[in-house]
Amino acid sequence: MPKMPCLAKRAGFSLVELLVVIMVIGVLVAMLLPAIQAARESARFTACTNNLRQVGLLTQVYRDVNDGHFPDGDITGNFSFRMAPGMKSLSDRAALPETYGLQAVFEEEGFIEPRAGIWTCASQTEDMLLYGNTYAFSVAASLKKRIPPNPKTSIWVWDNFSLKPGLSGFRGPFSGYTIRSSERVYPHGSLRSRGYNVLYQDGHVEYKSI
Repeated sequence: MPKMPCLAKRAGFSLVELLVVIMVIGVLVAMLLPAIQAARESARFTACTNNLRQVGLLTQVYRDVNDGHFPDGDITGNFSFRMAPGMKSLSDRAALPETYGLQAVFEEEGFIEPRAGIWTCASQTEDMLLYGNTYAFSVAASLKKRIPPNPKTSIWVWDNFSLKPGLSGFRGPFSGYTIRSSERVYPHGSLRSRGYNVLYQDGHVEYKSI
């Protein structure tokens, strides 16, 4: 019986084939990465929006039990320039035991549990965590007793804002507040347009483009 010729077994992929596979994977990653980043930023944006809505509800409860007054957090609380013992990363909210501003008012008066997780926007940079929170509130509003005639356009709190180290309030007018060149806003940058979330004094949250 004649013997069949033996076919040589292939040792593996050739270098060219491996390079082609690597190139294809690289192209796929390059195509998917922007979509993944956009999805992550969209999730952060939604989380920040929910945070501000909770702050709005807390504010309403506070005003209900304080004769209509807005919280005055301008001189309340402590700076967060140190880390708690044993903590190694500023990304851990427990690393910052001190609070300042509006956060301190709600926590010290028992309206919310300490380190509730609603005071930092997920889009913030680590240096902003040194301030204890990433939201600014209207000090001008806190000096007023009643809601103004235009609560739908009067700013109460906005996210990703840094005015001065340790200061979580801004001394702006009741409404029509504009960003000055001396102030720093860290916008949501992966959405259709760069911007930030604003909580107005009527309780609604709105996205504003820069």
